Amino acid sequence: MPESVTPASNSRWHRTIESSDFFIDEDRLRLWFYLLMAAGIVLLSALAAGLWQLQRAALAPPVFVGISHGLIFTGKPEGLASVTESDFDRQLADTVQILFTRTEKGLPPEISEFCASDVRSEVDRAYREAAAKYPAGYAQTFALLEARTIASRQGFRRVYYRGLLSSRSVGAAQTSPIYLDCTFIIRTPSAINPTGWRLTRADALSRDDYYREESERSVRRTLELPADSEAKP
Repeated sequence: MPESVTPASNSRWHRTIESSDFFIDEDRLRLWFYLLMAAGIVLLSALAAGLWQLQRAALAPPVFVGISHGLIFTGKPEGLASVTESDFDRQLADTVQILFTRTEKGLPPEISEFCASDVRSEVDRAYREAAAKYPAGYAQTFALLEARTIASRQGFRRVYYRGLLSSRSVGAAQTSPIYLDCTFIIRTPSAINPTGWRLTRADALSRDDYYREESERSVRRTLELPADSEAKP
């Protein structure tokens, strides 16, 4: 055989040389993967925070705005558990104040939903008797100065009121202090009066009756007597 023999070659079996470009870009591709993953996490976090804010805004109670006696008020609604008996003091006081007020426009017809008919008739009778003395024009206003709760239980309230009753006409004007003993009872609620509190009795008090407790305490202090609670066995 000759010293140099050329081996037979077959194109189907010869060794091929693979490109190394894939392994060269491996680090760069890994860096892009981490960047995309970090961006995805940031976007998901932002989406979760936005959904949480939307849920919080949707569940938050709305702020309501209203007008009462010409004044604008705002507030947030609360549950029924937050309502106390003292929350109705303003309504009861307004009932008495409006009932004893008569202007040139008359008495609001809605007052019948907040007081008994016999109480309104009695106050109207006293107003007509006073107005008859001044046929040229007569009006009265009642300014409430103080309220004292004497007795209170479920659906019942007895309150002492002190105020100034101002009467004016074309010929004269007068302001007098008045003291009232009022009883409120919860009746059937209505659309205008959803709480059901109604004035069922309104009696006049003397100044001595209104300040009876203060007078008794003053006398006991002067005479150095024990208080009622201490005197009882």
